[in-house]
Amino acid sequence: MIKIKTFPDKCSGCHLCEMACSIHHFGVVNINRSAIKVKKEDLTNGACEPVLCRQCKKMICMESNDHDFSDYQNQFSWDKSFMDSCPFESIFLFKEELYHCDLCGGSPKCVEVCSTGAIELRIKE
Repeated sequence: MIKIKTFPDKCSGCHLCEMACSIHHFGVVNINRSAIKVKKEDLTNGACEPVLCRQCKKMICMESNDHDFSDYQNQFSWDKSFMDSCPFESIFLFKEELYHCDLCGGSPKCVEVCSTGAIELRIKE
């Protein structure tokens, strides 16, 4: 099983991960059209945190929907009815499109461009 592990203390807030995601999936730089978001805590310490699907083994987001798990597991664009189903707030809506990390087919572009090590690929068996 492939997962992405994040290390918020290493995130610089550069948004390259978001850009790489949108370029890979849409051919444009548009951080709003990305399945990863860099959240920044502006009011306290200014810390940044990359947020994306945790690739839960059970996929909790599927429990409250009538959709087939296998239809969505590896898709980037999801039905917007899933918007509030992720308890980790890790799927993102932009202009009626809902984006979910599909691991770029096994070679996540966000990991490739992260120069600080805030995003790492983990392979578990």
